[in-house]
Amino acid sequence: MARKTPFEWIEETLKEDRHIDSINIINENLLHIRKDNGILLRITKSSLNRYFLNDIKEILKENDVDFILHTSKEPFVDGSVIEYLDSKKKVLGGFGDVIRVVNQEHNWPYLPPDVKFIKRGLEQHTKVSNVRRLDHKRYEITRYGLETVVVIALNDYDLGIESIRSAAEEFDSFDAVLKSNPNGSITTSAIEHVNSRNIKVLKWGELMGKLNLKWK
Repeated sequence: MARKTPFEWIEETLKEDRHIDSINIINENLLHIRKDNGILLRITKSSLNRYFLNDIKEILKENDVDFILHTSKEPFVDGSVIEYLDSKKKVLGGFGDVIRVVNQEHNWPYLPPDVKFIKRGLEQHTKVSNVRRLDHKRYEITRYGLETVVVIALNDYDLGIESIRSAAEEFDSFDAVLKSNPNGSITTSAIEHVNSRNIKVLKWGELMGKLNLKWK
């Protein structure tokens, strides 16, 4: 049996969804989903592992869509891409994001649940004046009367040294690691590693408290 294409997988997965009126694969790079409220969701796909602004502009030049489906598991997404897509009211996301966008009333605004939780929580903090996403994992947090800090969110169940080492290799710099998954633990080796690099590793409640204080 032939392996399903990404659009065929979406079509199969959503064919019984009560929020959908119709699904049409227009061509290999364009999928149309008509919601039951009449709103059309136009989707194209991309297999890039890293997304920068010029990549997104080229993709949208070929297909003016509402949603760009990344078929790679967890690609790097630069902050310039996030800002540009927000300005155009468009979304870049994975298969789960497609399903969630289909099930909300409008195509935009949309944020993945973990990003929405982190961003909203930071923006509501009384010491925080601004939150900017530097890329798909890092948040630049500007505070009233205190240093600006950069936090990287890692969603591992058990946060270990290998994940932190990989993050340090992939991303330029950060002041703290946020264990964004509320379950699981932070391993002793991970804590020792970040301490040796003068980086903090924090759970959500610990980050909220630390933002009230001088960082260093």
